Amino acid sequence: MLAQIPAARGGSIGADDEVAALILTDAITRDDVRRTINARFHVEHLSNDTLSLHGVALQKAGQAFLLIGGYGAGKSLTGLAMIMSMGWSPVAGDTCLVRLNDRGFFDVVGGTRAYVVRRSTIARWFPILALGEVDGERVDLAVSLPGDSGDVVSRLAGIVMVDVDGGVLGSPPIPCGEQVAANALYRASGHLLDKILDDAAADPLSLLEGSELARRRLRLVRRLASTVRCWWVRGEPSGMATAVNAIACEEDQ
Repeated sequence: MLAQIPAARGGSIGADDEVAALILTDAITRDDVRRTINARFHVEHLSNDTLSLHGVALQKAGQAFLLIGGYGAGKSLTGLAMIMSMGWSPVAGDTCLVRLNDRGFFDVVGGTRAYVVRRSTIARWFPILALGEVDGERVDLAVSLPGDSGDVVSRLAGIVMVDVDGGVLGSPPIPCGEQVAANALYRASGHLLDKILDDAAADPLSLLEGSELARRRLRLVRRLASTVRCWWVRGEPSGMATAVNAIACEEDQ
């Protein structure tokens, strides 16, 4: 399950030889192991001014763009179109780590390695993409996608809220106001704590954050929304990918 754990780049994680921060029993389910570890990593990353954002991150030429939206919004499909035909490389396939650096900018420093798509949506939007002999509806494309060296930190240049719509070829990007962006980013920054565990007696994962870190997350989200531009794009995946790529070119200039 390591591919679904958000890992940081640019250095190893320090080890604590004293009291364990997390103890997992033999009775816990595999899915609860992943959910619990991810929630603990959310807390650890947040302690280092790093947001764990639900989104697909891609990078090209030292700049990164983050695609956000709810489940089924088309983040992975839009990113896949950018990867296949526009020279972008995947950085995070589901959870992206965005860190505030000492210069006041935000960097993409890692995320989840898995890039999971549904066979049915691939068959609809990318019929030429051969998935091979795989079982199940959900397929991880990470091993077949181009990647970078794994230790590159890219500056976050833009955030795009995507909304897939099969009846629209691609609407012009709409700039989002700071408050709209902050609301969307706040929702995206808490998704690792929003999971419900299989264990019916377990506490909500949101309790792991605590009031101090909850306030820090809100401050970081507001800072991110005020310093990195955000747009909303609606349409089919390739059209949205074209719009995002055009935004990136304009921002680069």
